[in-house]
Amino acid sequence: MRRIIGTSALLCAMLLTFAVYATPQSKGKGYGNVDAITQDELKVYDYFLAADQLEGRNVPSRGYDTAALYIASHLKEWRLKPGGNQASTNGPLQPYLMPFELVSNQIDAANMKLSLTAPAAGRGGRGGAGGGGGRGAAAAPAGPRSFEYAKEWTVGGGGGRGGPAIDPIDIAGAQLVFVGNGYVINKTKTNPYQGLDVRGKIMVVAGVPPELAAAQAAAATARGGAAGAAGGGRGRGGAAPNPLGVENTDFVTPQGYAVKNGARAIITIATFQQLSTMASPNAGGRAAGPNGPAYQVVKFQAARPPSVPSIVAGVDLTNAIFQGEKLSATQVFEGATANTKLESFDLTAEKKVALHTAVTSDHSLTENVIGIVEGSDPVLKNEYVVFSGHLDHLGLSVPDPATGDRVFNGADDDGSGSAALMAMAHAYAQGAAKGMRPKRSIIFAWVAGEEKGLWGSQYFNQFPPIDITKVVADLNMDMIGRTKPDTAYVDPPSYKLVEKGEIFVVGPNISSDELEKTLETVNNGYQKLKINHFYDVTAPDATHDNLGPQPNGQRIFYRSDHYNFAKMGIPIAFFTTGLHPDYHRLTDSPEKIDFLEMEKVTKMVAASGWVLANSATRPKLNAKLPDQLINDMKTAHDQGWGKLTPVGTLPNTPF
Repeated sequence: MRRIIGTSALLCAMLLTFAVYATPQSKGKGYGNVDAITQDELKVYDYFLAADQLEGRNVPSRGYDTAALYIASHLKEWRLKPGGNQASTNGPLQPYLMPFELVSNQIDAANMKLSLTAPAAGRGGRGGAGGGGGRGAAAAPAGPRSFEYAKEWTVGGGGGRGGPAIDPIDIAGAQLVFVGNGYVINKTKTNPYQGLDVRGKIMVVAGVPPELAAAQAAAATARGGAAGAAGGGRGRGGAAPNPLGVENTDFVTPQGYAVKNGARAIITIATFQQLSTMASPNAGGRAAGPNGPAYQVVKFQAARPPSVPSIVAGVDLTNAIFQGEKLSATQVFEGATANTKLESFDLTAEKKVALHTAVTSDHSLTENVIGIVEGSDPVLKNEYVVFSGHLDHLGLSVPDPATGDRVFNGADDDGSGSAALMAMAHAYAQGAAKGMRPKRSIIFAWVAGEEKGLWGSQYFNQFPPIDITKVVADLNMDMIGRTKPDTAYVDPPSYKLVEKGEIFVVGPNISSDELEKTLETVNNGYQKLKINHFYDVTAPDATHDNLGPQPNGQRIFYRSDHYNFAKMGIPIAFFTTGLHPDYHRLTDSPEKIDFLEMEKVTKMVAASGWVLANSATRPKLNAKLPDQLINDMKTAHDQGWGKLTPVGTLPNTPF
């Protein structure tokens, strides 16, 4: 799209406080000042957040920081209480920012080294590359053979966990043991390690269990739809449940077994896709794209599961590993591709791999934006209703060949939810100035890095600035700005978009029936939207979330920031108007937003929060929750989520 507003206008907009565009009406009586929310105000906010000058609000980036400052400046102007960094702040906006540190470990390709020492050819061993020959006399080891990084091997693989973060590795020389696909599966009594000792050795893994391969293929098909061009599903919660069951209960991955039993590393035999990547000019180097290097949240790293180093072997390295062994490289590769069972065995004792990896680190910061309207009740003001939405989007793309556009504007995803939060905060603040305060306190949270894996909401819940047990509900808005157009429209495969005057509500049927009753009551007496519970399930059926690869559907419940609140046992409701052809594409631009729909949804959510904040009791969780949620709640508990953490323990953001 073309530039939306000029730079001077952009800067001026950051300094303006917007007037309320409509006076309160009687139909909103009993919900505080929520009738002050108008589509005109929402439009101004959304056009700013989706402007080309914000460069798609990638985390971290100057565009994202500009958006954060824009919101913080309004919160200060509206006199909301800051909910961010209160220690050693620099200027009036810092207190609204909750900073967290990022790190990017990047491969130092020149210092990535792998060598293999093996018995000299023709002096015993177990046969040639075709496999099959019996063990002969011990052979003297040949000199170590080096393999070129990126061309013949690369980091990753993960042995069942998607690959650990890049860390320096230094293994002087370790024996090898082939463990088939490396999965221990209890229900089928599968144990590829029977009779083997992996301690001190490098495990060689090929393929995955057939049922897991089928699930991965289905997920790949789903990602290949309209969202695939820009990275597929939302956040990290969108994956379907593992068909093998619960990790470390029903099955153990190669990584899990390696950690528990003292293996030094894992070498995974490359798939066709990985071989293709290694054959490309820049394979394995993790070169920064238009959005810069890939970052991780520093404080999350301490809680990540233990892992051993993991690399992927290309054709030459695979041939060398299986030269003279019971199975040839061809047999192993073909077996892995077909996901057939391959016999485990120790490789020749004289055969050893030495591995050294090197990384360089870049450090950065990003931030959530937090504003609070303090409650009026001396006791209940210490409890909270949270309104949330994510401020980030996908950043920049390579230029579109036809239009030259390269900005993922994210007007709907989640410019719409972020704009709605601004209008709600403004209305609540103006109401408070007139003496209309709810009994409980209200937290407005614009969270960072949802597109990276629900970072900001995880950070808020893992290291909360308030007593997280005092949060009575989270009402999350993500993509609330699109409806089916008046012209002929057919939902794309796997996607579903609302009609005008309709809203998808996700989570209360799963999380809290009491919360659902509150939402229904407020809506029926106020905006009268058609509430659609199509996505309000964790197990899709014939009439709920039955889109996408069967039987898993889109699994929207797991795919936005509300889910990290759910992990803390907090009742949640997620509001969205659904997925559309512009989702995660350069064409998600503000002129396509239905601002009247946005106004109705924003008012309905704001009014629901008002009622929750004034209720004598807080909504209870359902007695029965989904197994995956229960497991994730346990994991969060085991990792120590929720301990009160002073926000001022981190450096200020550099502005």
